[in-house]
Amino acid sequence: MNRQQRKWLIIGVALIALAAVKAGLIYWYLHNKQSKPKPQALACAMGRGACALPGGGSLRFVSPPQHGQPFEVRLEGVTGGAAPTVDFAMPEMDMGFNRYTFVREGAGWKAQVILPMCVSGSRRWVAEVKVGEAAYSLPFNVR
Repeated sequence: MNRQQRKWLIIGVALIALAAVKAGLIYWYLHNKQSKPKPQALACAMGRGACALPGGGSLRFVSPPQHGQPFEVRLEGVTGGAAPTVDFAMPEMDMGFNRYTFVREGAGWKAQVILPMCVSGSRRWVAEVKVGEAAYSLPFNVR
């Protein structure tokens, strides 16, 4: 075996070893990853004031939500390092990416939200609020 053949043999063995390590890491990741916890469902009538969060604090819509119209969502009494987020989705159809990050205002947090129009006429939405490690799911209807 000459020098060039030996070089290609070493490269081939190294690539096979690298592929085996990569396959092992992918297998380990897929079998050991943490499953995302399901958000805790809240049963609040958002038209009647604030909704108390089980971990402390409250969530409220400053004005009634409407399709295509901006409205404000307030989060009070929650602490944490990272800014909370809220995702909006329709239970029966994909409405795209509708995630909003709260910004600090005084002692609380606020988010300016605009929900897209639904061509089917559905008015049912679900807000998923993430505060630190906690996640809450809140179904609501728009006007």
